[in-house]
Order: sequence, then structure tokens, then C-alpha cells
Amino acid sequence: MKTFKHAISMSAAVVALAASMPAVAQDMRPADDNAAGDIVVTAQKRAERLIDVPVAISAISADTLTSQNINRLSEYFDRVPGLQYSNQRVAGLALRGVTTGGATAPTVALLVDDVQFGGTTGTGQPPLPDFDASAVSRVEVLRGPQGTLYGASSLGGLIKYVLKEPDLQAFSGRVELGGTAVSHGDTGYALRGSVNVPITDWLAVLGSGFKREDAPYLNNANPQALKAKDVNTRDVWGFRGAALIKPADNFRLVLSALRQKTDAMNSDLAITAGGVPVCVACTLAAAPIPATARTTFEPVYGDLTIRSLDSINKAKFQLYSARGELELGGVTLTSISAWSRADNVITSDVTNVFGGLLRSLYGLSTRPTVQIANADKTHKFSQEVRLGGDIGTSLTWLAGGFYTVEHAATDQTLIASGSLTATPYIGTGPGTYREYAGFGDLTWHATDKLDIQVGGRYAHNKQHNESTLITSAETAPVFGSGTTIADSSDNAFTWLISPSYHFSRDIIAYARIATGYRPGGPNIAAPPSVPKSFGSDKVINYELGFKGKVVPGLLTIDLSLFQIDWKDIQLQGTDSISSLTFLSNGGKARSRGLEFATTLTPWAGMTIDTNLTFTDATLTEDLPTIANATGLRGLDGDRLPFSARVAANITANQSFPLSDRLEGTVGFTVVYLGDRAGTFVTNAANATRPRIALPGYTTVDVRGGLTFDEVWGANLYVRNLFDKRGVAAADNRNGVNVPTALFIQPRTFGLTLTRSF
Repeated sequence: MKTFKHAISMSAAVVALAASMPAVAQDMRPADDNAAGDIVVTAQKRAERLIDVPVAISAISADTLTSQNINRLSEYFDRVPGLQYSNQRVAGLALRGVTTGGATAPTVALLVDDVQFGGTTGTGQPPLPDFDASAVSRVEVLRGPQGTLYGASSLGGLIKYVLKEPDLQAFSGRVELGGTAVSHGDTGYALRGSVNVPITDWLAVLGSGFKREDAPYLNNANPQALKAKDVNTRDVWGFRGAALIKPADNFRLVLSALRQKTDAMNSDLAITAGGVPVCVACTLAAAPIPATARTTFEPVYGDLTIRSLDSINKAKFQLYSARGELELGGVTLTSISAWSRADNVITSDVTNVFGGLLRSLYGLSTRPTVQIANADKTHKFSQEVRLGGDIGTSLTWLAGGFYTVEHAATDQTLIASGSLTATPYIGTGPGTYREYAGFGDLTWHATDKLDIQVGGRYAHNKQHNESTLITSAETAPVFGSGTTIADSSDNAFTWLISPSYHFSRDIIAYARIATGYRPGGPNIAAPPSVPKSFGSDKVINYELGFKGKVVPGLLTIDLSLFQIDWKDIQLQGTDSISSLTFLSNGGKARSRGLEFATTLTPWAGMTIDTNLTFTDATLTEDLPTIANATGLRGLDGDRLPFSARVAANITANQSFPLSDRLEGTVGFTVVYLGDRAGTFVTNAANATRPRIALPGYTTVDVRGGLTFDEVWGANLYVRNLFDKRGVAAADNRNGVNVPTALFIQPRTFGLTLTRSF
């Protein structure tokens, strides 16, 4: 914390050097809408109309989330074009199909404002923070690699939470109370509020907080569980405070502090699927095992019922930042200092994985029950300083430098009980990642209609990883013991070229060629045939886009065609002797597709939004085999995990006046997510189950609301109206275990009451 305080002081000092100089540039504070009703985003680190940005972007307002009490990314991932979800960790997200299954470092960057949150590497494995909407202004999803402006681990794109800023103009606030009831389950509630207070003409503060208990609905058939009904409880609370200091027209400083805590039991537990996997046009005895096979997802223990030891999950997120902006003669100097912390502890029932092994190693007559406790943490400091502005009317430029250091660890403990009371394995894995980068972006306004954008970023990183294993005498021959240390360094250059043509103020066509990378790193437990470090993997994206108000006041279209070529893919392998995992490079892949979105306003009060996505994400080269180790089985043409070939959604909302003071709204959302392939199967001898195919599903949401005097509001909604058991994610441990499935939330009824002031 001392380092952070020093950085805050440094950040403030940098931007305050000439705070008394006169301002000549316009205040660039981001807002959701300008006077013309256009959405404004900060995707390119400056406030621009979304329609002017030559990037494929989806923007989701906080009101959209709060009106239906949608609190977690897993609850709305299927509404965002090109976004895939496989688990509740950052590495479980993917955009445009760029993933091999989530067992490596993230391929999607997660940012809060311009601050990357969570880990750049796979060390620490931070969970998704799911920041509450009380602190969020909007969520921006940028598709395609964003390596030039945002750096590492954004191969597929990034998700950016834009937080609310204090306002110097007016006192305002909002309180909200929501209640939910899940079919076949229990009830939950959410309470949130925010207030903005202008203290002087140069100082304003903003505060927000929330408390939420999600409605549980899973049952547990395990007699050792604490209870049998409504076992997946989740209690979340948090707050955020911010201060805007603006002592001069050309200088502003925003200080922000955010904290969120989660206490959960059996949250996101998967349900064991039943039946024998049924191959398409083959038999299970055939060799080789087919790339993808159908699996029946009928639960073994009954609808919404698990059979597992209780899983405890405790998570804590913190983010502190200082953002200063100083405008000097048409040039804006921006300094962003930030310190964040993500801590997560979760226990999981792994009896089926380790119970038989421990029975054999300890010479037991019955299999013990086994849990694994994962304690993950990522503590991160970052500093960015950049300059930007315009040179006349012909050039817009941005240049800056970036530094970050993150300390992360994944500590694991095996805990045996029942026929064995022991701790047969304790593993600690601390790591340090440091990165230095410089970047630049230049847009040449060649004519009043033609823009040409170019950008580049050079980054250098250093990594230091350690692994310490403490094992019992019985398990040491299998897991090993002792301490291993490994170091690595890596360089990367990313670039972009993007010409765009403005047919009019509100219609643009663009082309974009952009690259991205994911850092390499050291291998702690690599067998002799595998290098002690693995390299970065890289993507290059070719994209054509069109967006604009083709019929002003009636129809807006956003269309993009893309192809992403991915090489030197980072792949997880397993050492045949120690059973510890490592990373290597190999193979190529390609993702190409079409993303089409429209907004139609056919008459007063009616808005219809549609999204349609076609994605073909496949390997273009066989995955390599690794000597003396277990790797992944994948052939040229196999689909990449969790990417649906077809996904679509449509949302319609109609507002209408009921009186001079009362307004009503009604609406619905239909979501379709096509079938997806699960994780790649390993080439291990015991990988006898074929690769999972996740079936597609369709859900329908309906809602209605009333607004009185523009300050009181009430919203009723039903999510998943027809109570579908859509499979959000599934896993069979790469073919070596019974498939498990994570279903979307059952039919949910909800009511929210709001008061704005």
C-alpha cells in the first residue's frame, strides 16, 4: 500500500506541474449520451461517438442490467455478439472463438476504466469480478485484438467496465430494491444505492454501495452435505467511492476506491450428466475417438440436483486508482496510477479424481473423500502516462508509456477425510510479472471523409515463477516434492492499420488489420523434452466494417466481417512422471465470421435491437504431440471450444405515456445460442470419453415497468420464461471423467423498485 500511495502522489504531481496554465481544449469527460442521443465510448482512450469508432463494439448500459437485476457476466454473455463463457474465471472468457478451453492465460483482457484488472498470465487464475451496476456507467465489449492500445492478453478483444464519475453540476442519487424468486428454488434480494454530492465548484464526491443475496435453486443428494435443498447460496456486498478535483479549467483529478466481497456456498457447481456419450456416425469402440460426440445431458441425480461435498467460495476484489488529466495548448497529458487485488479461495470435491489413487497409495480398503482447496491471488500495480491531441485539422495523435508489476500465486491443498485423515499434497506457486511498454496511435484526416489510422506498441516483460511441493511419504513418488524456480523474458510488437471512410456524419465504412499477443513465460514442471519456457502466441485480424444511421431516426446498422489467424498457440500439457502441468506452443487456428446488429425505431417509443453472429473457429493445423507427456488431441478442421457457429438475439421495448406523470414500458428478449464444442480431449490412455458437444438453446425474457414523475420506477420481469435447461458450460476433464454441465439459471421472477433524486 505504501507503493500505491507513493504512486498516487507521483501521478498527481505529474499532471499538476502546469495546472495554472490556461485551458484551450475541450473537457473530454466521457458520457453515455450526447445532446443528439448518440452513445459515447472511450474505446480508443478518448471520448468518441460509438458510430465514429472503426472497431466492432457492443455497449451495455447499467440501466439495462439493473432493470432486470442482471448481476453476473454469466447471466448475459449470450446477449453479447461473439462472447463465449466456459467458467467463472477471467480465462474462461473468449471473444470470436479465440480460446483452447481456458486452461492457459486469458485471451480476453478485463479493464476497469483504463486499468487492466486481474492477471496477464495464468498464474493466480483470478475469478470474474462481476462488478455491481451501482458503480458502473456502462460495459464496453471490444471485439478483435486490442494489443496496440491495451497490450497483452487481448487476443480476442477486451471487456471494459466504465465507472461512474462525480459531477460538479448537481446533487443527485438513486436507490433501488430488488427481489427475485427462482422456479424450483428460493428467493433473493438486491439493495443498491448511489449519491453524487458537489461540495464546491471544484470538488465533487460520489459514493455507491450494494448488498445482494442471490436466490438459490440447486439441491444436493450427498448425505455428507450440510443441507439438501437450495444449497447454492451467494452473498455479495461492496462499495465504491470517488472524488473529482478540478481546481482549474485545464486540470482534473479523479480518485477512486472500489471494494467487493463474495461469500458463496456451492456456487456455480456443475451437475453430473447421465447416459453414455452417443457418437454421431460411429461407435465408441472406433479408433481414433471422434473429434466431437453427442452427450446426453440428463442429470444423474434429478433435475437441478448435484451430489457433491459442499464447496466454499470466498472472493475479495479491491481497486484503487488516481487519474489526472492536464490540458496544455491543445495537448492532453493523462496519468493513471492503479493498484488492484483479487483474492479467491474455493474448495471442490475431487473424490472421483483422487479418491482411488489415495486408496491405493495409502493401502486403504475404502476410498476416502477428497477435496482440493485453491487459494488464488493477484496483486497488481500499474502506471500509464500518455499524451494526445490534434495537429490542426489533419492529425489526431496519442503516445504513451506503460509499466505494470503483478504478484500472483495459485496455492493448492488436497484434504482427505473419511477413511483417511491427511493432507497428502500442498503446492504453492508464486509468480511475478513485470512489463514495460511504449505505444503510439496516429490518425491522418486525409480528406473531410477519409481517415487513415496507424498504431504500434512495443512491450518487454520479465517473469519469475516458483513451485514448492510438500507431499507425504506415500504420495511423493507420484507428485514429487521440493522447490523449482524458473525465469523468462519476452518481447512483442503489435500494430494496426485502419482506413475509414465517412459517407456522412452518421455513416462510416472501415477496414482494419490489427495484431495481438499473449506473453510467453517459464515452465515450472516441464519434462526434459519440453523447453524451460514457452513463447508468446500471436493473432492477426483482418476486418471490414460498416456502421451508421442508414435511415436517420429509423434504422441503424453495424456490420463487420473478420478473419483472425492465430499461430504458436499456447497449449497445456501434463508431465507423465509428476502429473504436473506445463505450457508449450504449437499448431495454428483461424476464426472468421460475420457480426450483424441493427437498431430499429419504427414508431414513437418503440426500439428493436437485433444481433446475429456467424463464427467459424477451427484449427488449421494438427495439435502437436509431446514426448514423455500428455497433450491435447486436435486435428486440422476441429472446432475451437465453446464457440457457437450461430448466435442471435432480439430485444424489443415499447414505452408509452399513461398520463402526464406516468409512463409505462413493456418488452421482451429472445436469445438463441447454437451448439458448441467442449474442451479438447487429451491424448492420454485413460481419455476414453469423446469430446463433448454442448447443445444449443433458446430463451425468452419478458418485462414491464412504470415510471412516475421520472423519479419513481417499478419493473417486473421474468427471465427464462419457459424454464429451459440451457447448457452454459460443460467439462469431462478432457475425456477422463463423467461429463458435468453448468446450466443457465431456471425461470426467474423479479421486481425492482427505484427512486432517483
